[in-house]
Amino acid sequence: MKRTIALNRAALTRGAPSLVATALAATALAATALVAPPAAAAPSALVKKSFGVMAEFTGQQIVESGRADGIGNLTIDIGKVDGGTVTTVSRVVAPGKKKDAELRDTQTQVQLKDGMILAQAVNEDPVGKLPKTLHILPVTGGTGAYASARGTLLVRPIGDKYLMAYDIFVDKDLRKASFAFGAPTTVRGTGTGSATVSRAVQDARSYISVSTSLGNARASIDLQVFDGESTLFARTVTQPKSGRAIAFALLGGTGQYAGARGELTLSADGRAVDVRYSTPAGKSKPLSWINKQTRSYDDSGVMGATDYSSGSITPVSGQKQPKGDYFASELTYPAIDGVTPIVAMIEQGFATGTMLITGIRITGGTLPLPVVGGTGDYGGAAGSVRSEAVKTGLTRESAAFWR
Repeated sequence: MKRTIALNRAALTRGAPSLVATALAATALAATALVAPPAAAAPSALVKKSFGVMAEFTGQQIVESGRADGIGNLTIDIGKVDGGTVTTVSRVVAPGKKKDAELRDTQTQVQLKDGMILAQAVNEDPVGKLPKTLHILPVTGGTGAYASARGTLLVRPIGDKYLMAYDIFVDKDLRKASFAFGAPTTVRGTGTGSATVSRAVQDARSYISVSTSLGNARASIDLQVFDGESTLFARTVTQPKSGRAIAFALLGGTGQYAGARGELTLSADGRAVDVRYSTPAGKSKPLSWINKQTRSYDDSGVMGATDYSSGSITPVSGQKQPKGDYFASELTYPAIDGVTPIVAMIEQGFATGTMLITGIRITGGTLPLPVVGGTGDYGGAAGSVRSEAVKTGLTRESAAFWR
């Protein structure tokens, strides 16, 4: 499989001290019709859940990129937690600032009896090893009892185990929507680390899913529904089985689904999607800033064309947005039905917290990406961000978000 990856480096995950104290104390697709059209959002009844589980990792697999500096290496760590399992999928995206360290885009999924919870951040960790220091990650979503989860996950090493302390809110009331689709087209990859891409189209709606093999029949799957100028983005780590539907955490949306969180289910035949979701009430908050690329790495070797860069954040004239830096990644996958999908992620490292932005872009497309979480002043953030090229190395980011 030929894969193109473009990566930008930025700040590590930050969290306000009060957030850490709180956490420690807690020790797809094209549709012919939308069965339930989106209604105006009403004030949502939120339920707070704070709890901790102990995690012990029992297995690791590394898929090397072939680069001497390890950039692009994919690591899968699996283990157990109290009453469930934990899977961490991380990709090396830049050298660390410390000696013998690396920056990794890390996704952590804990599966419990009553649902799963997803969290994601860019962290600095020892090369090829599990974390040795405390990390705070934005919780981006979940399923079951944790559908629509937002908040933070604190991961603290304790001996050879990890305390995983969750401080989250979930929506008590979720609306329902259903989509119907034509048969999907699929381009299959082979081997751990490879991707299988699927797309279904009907009328003006479509969906794309990108399933990355994690070995042992497991996969990390990103799925995005494109409904005109609106999108829904979902993710899961699972063991897909023939004849069985797949449950995803609905992480975010744009357009009429801006700020959406909940749960998405893809039918076994890939021709139907059911969604339980909520969207924020009230007006979103506008925020704009400039991302300036200050350093880049280019490699057109083993993994196709790759580009790695670091950047800084500066305020838009007349705004008081604090300065900072950012990390962004774009993984471009094989074209399918004439469309080239790109899984994008940006972690904006503001001085007072982080904002996580992720979703699937289409080559040449201009749709915004969903905001799926954050820390500090942006804890629980939801909304969307649109990027506009100002000139080479400069982009203006315009967000509309709730928290």
